Amino acid sequence: MMELRSAARGLMRAPTVAVSAILCLALGIGATTAISSAIDRALVQALPFRAPDRLVAVFRTTPQSGPQGTWPQSVANYLDLAAGTRRLSALAAISQGTALVTLKGGAVQASQLYVTGNLFPLLGIAAERGRLIGPEDDRTDAPLTAVLSDEFWRATLGADPTIVGRTVIIDGDPTTIVGIAPRDLRLPVGPQMLKADVWMATRFTAPQPGTRRNNFLQLVGRLAPGATPEAAETELRTLFQGIVAANPELRGENVRLAGMQPESVQSIRTPLLLLFGAVCMVLLIAATNVAGLLLARGVQRRREQAVRSALGASRWDAMRPALAESAVVTVVGATLGLGLAAAGVRTIGKLAAARMPQLEGLGLDPRVLLFAVAVSAVVAVVCGAVPAWRGASVDPQDALRGGRGGGIGRSQHRMLRTLVVFEIALSLVLLIGAGLVLKGFAQLLRNDPGFETAHVMTMRVAVPAAAYTNQRAVPRFLEPALDAMRAIPRVESVAAISAPPYVNWGNNSNIRYEGQPKDDPTRQPIVEQRTITPGFFDVTKQRLIAGRLLNASDDERPEAPAVVVVNQALVKRDFHGENPVGRRFYTSDTSFATIVGVVSDIRNMGPATDPQPEMYWTYRQSGLGSSSFPLVIRVRGEDPTAVTGEVRAALRRIDSQAAVSQERAMPDVMAKALGRPRFYFSLLGTFAGVALLLALAGLYGVLSYVVAQRTRELGIRTALGSSSVGLVALVTRDGLALVVAGVVLGLAGGAGVTRLMEFMLYGVSPLDVVAWSGAALLMIAAGALATLVPARRATRVDPTIAMRAE
Repeated sequence: MMELRSAARGLMRAPTVAVSAILCLALGIGATTAISSAIDRALVQALPFRAPDRLVAVFRTTPQSGPQGTWPQSVANYLDLAAGTRRLSALAAISQGTALVTLKGGAVQASQLYVTGNLFPLLGIAAERGRLIGPEDDRTDAPLTAVLSDEFWRATLGADPTIVGRTVIIDGDPTTIVGIAPRDLRLPVGPQMLKADVWMATRFTAPQPGTRRNNFLQLVGRLAPGATPEAAETELRTLFQGIVAANPELRGENVRLAGMQPESVQSIRTPLLLLFGAVCMVLLIAATNVAGLLLARGVQRRREQAVRSALGASRWDAMRPALAESAVVTVVGATLGLGLAAAGVRTIGKLAAARMPQLEGLGLDPRVLLFAVAVSAVVAVVCGAVPAWRGASVDPQDALRGGRGGGIGRSQHRMLRTLVVFEIALSLVLLIGAGLVLKGFAQLLRNDPGFETAHVMTMRVAVPAAAYTNQRAVPRFLEPALDAMRAIPRVESVAAISAPPYVNWGNNSNIRYEGQPKDDPTRQPIVEQRTITPGFFDVTKQRLIAGRLLNASDDERPEAPAVVVVNQALVKRDFHGENPVGRRFYTSDTSFATIVGVVSDIRNMGPATDPQPEMYWTYRQSGLGSSSFPLVIRVRGEDPTAVTGEVRAALRRIDSQAAVSQERAMPDVMAKALGRPRFYFSLLGTFAGVALLLALAGLYGVLSYVVAQRTRELGIRTALGSSSVGLVALVTRDGLALVVAGVVLGLAGGAGVTRLMEFMLYGVSPLDVVAWSGAALLMIAAGALATLVPARRATRVDPTIAMRAE
């Protein structure tokens, strides 16, 4: 303890070294701990289910998806697989939707998951209150039941303990609330993290089992005792081939089985590990800086250690002061670093929430804190042991003859220079990576969304389906509601669409054009299907390329032919640029729909995905069964959300039970779509900036120390007539030599590292010349700036004072 107190006093007498070392360690340990928390949350922590390693997801693959597809299954396929499997003890199905929950204060739109009754027993979880959906709820003659999420129960119902057992109106039907789900219940299925406000039992209606091409079910299962994933997948594939043999329209399709947790993190595993590698570089640079500072301080203390050795101190006794200082620096730096880690974890959680749901609820875990302590201990040993050992190895006679402080030895000088080169190389690798990601991110921002996004907002409105029987919600609610909204002075145009632009979700199907053979449907082209109201293209201001737009006469009347408008992407793929207006495609074996127009493309799947082949139908011809409608509204004025109140009032004048949600300006929708690339750039750019500052601090510190140690030499040079320019050039040349060496080493390292980042670059080459040269020039320019202050200090050495001090 006395050694630690003495070390603390010694560091207080050298505040520049102490503060610099502590800040370096705090930045390195804080960043490492924050990223380690994300990795622990996503890749290490087990799912909160019984025996999670036995849980699997079952996907459908097609020629379009490839062997690693994660596509859903149809009801008929699910029922056949569930009945035939023996390698799975249970196979459950999940589908997504929205629910309209009618409460005393009005109707509330809620996210919804329909699940088979065996899902919760399969997962092995219990309700927070009441019970969960069970097999008894699957029967079509059973009373309607629902389970509420803990979040919905608390936020919407004020955690009312009497809600369990009560009846509420959901989608117009009386439904008994039987339980509250466990807090933060999430179901990872492939790249999705499924969650819902309302959980209800799936009840398959009679027509569904015979519909093999209507795929919307996500499947999860549990391996039977003794079964392996490989054996279960082989069995499911055999069963599915029997289904294909009986249903030729499924030729080319198959099933794939994957572990639930490994599959759910597949898309983020590599990015997180790369970010961990980047933050480890920051930690290495920080540790290298601290080692350099302590090594330089050890050189200054050589005379003190020589005196100790001359008086008979052992090597351990000579090392203890340096090790104690290293320990004090590490403890203080680690403590400050944990505070930075806590702030970093919150920031990462916010950045990742939009596109990395696996990081929801991110926090500092006790195991991560233990990891941080272990890292700190390793840093303390590494940073303190080498300087202490070198200091204890000094020859007392050499040190005592060396004058003030003993000067700097050639080996110490070489080590300090090597450390700086190493820092610069690592920093350059991070700068190159950040530059590449920045260029990719900028390219996404420049991608044309395909429509005028300014002054546009989106929202969703839902009405009770039970109140609009015989599929009448479109003519009785939606169309009058659109007319009411158009009457608002600040509304320029308004329309409904089945999936709003820039939402990476939709409905697609294979298409067969007139004259094409009815062979393997899975090899027919896939087209995204969008359902709209006439006037949608007035909101988006998409260009009409050929033919006409959809209008009010394109309705459900028998005499009205089925018509669609397609986009340019479809024309380019299926018609090789020729005009497709008038071409027909099959909607059944005996009926057709006709292409009547071509419009410009929209990046409906987001900025990172090229426009997909799409066709647009009218709600009257394709969406009469809907009761929930996404809306797009173009307004007059800068803030599109300013009309939200008037729009809500107009909708509720048509139906007082209408529930409005998800009101967002289109620029905000687009920003959310950029969530993942923004996450990559924000973190990698931050790490690169920190690494650059640390490397420059290291360069500055070493050059400042070298100038201080060469005071006598510089004084003699001045006395002999050296000019200020010559002294500046002398020190600058020394510093730039280190920078250039580090840049060369960093360029070599970057060539290997950046090839691993291709998925983060969104079309930018990993060897992009602009990004690489920009990073190298930035490093050289910053390095030159870091040498300027020590170089100017060399010109202010008074030769008389310098030689008298020696």
